[in-house]
Amino acid sequence: MPKMGSRTIEGFLGELASASATPGGGSVAALTGAIASDLGCMVCRLTLKKTPRDELEQLLVHFSSLEGAFLELADADEAAFSEVMNAYRLDRNDGRRPAMIASAFLGATAVPQRVAEKGIDLLEHLCALTPLGSKQSVSDVGVAVHLAQATVRSALLNIRINLAYMRDEAEIERINMIAEALDKKCSALSEQAISSVTGRISR
Repeated sequence: MPKMGSRTIEGFLGELASASATPGGGSVAALTGAIASDLGCMVCRLTLKKTPRDELEQLLVHFSSLEGAFLELADADEAAFSEVMNAYRLDRNDGRRPAMIASAFLGATAVPQRVAEKGIDLLEHLCALTPLGSKQSVSDVGVAVHLAQATVRSALLNIRINLAYMRDEAEIERINMIAEALDKKCSALSEQAISSVTGRISR
């Protein structure tokens, strides 16, 4: 399957709508983060045309790096799901099967966790961008915030569905604690950013 960054929009949507399990929700969560990052890039570039600032230059570099990271994670999500499927295809009498299934689900949980963490990173930088971007483009920052929030929430769903198939209670508890912390941080950052966006729009 081609890398996410080299697919056409039409081709990806066709694959997404097909009966194939990949690409699926995990890839969409990561791709949504990439789109939100690119909106951040756009706002930085539009504002830099009129108001050159070091802070905007730094934000632009970071948003650009996040876009690449999210695209890599979209590919990683598909690969992780394939590992789960490969583990289940092993003969039931194969002594390696239980351990390989457990390992595959751990990997499939780690990818959306990284997506959620990158989504938090994105939200933090969108909060920094909101007061700096031009007023004409502040609504674009708001759209990016909503998309970044969707990235985090969607990734957390993918964590939880994979946890449902895991048996290591200590590992489940550890990952659940991380997911809950990410969820709370997502709520706080999203609220902060949207409040700032709406405040600037109303002025």
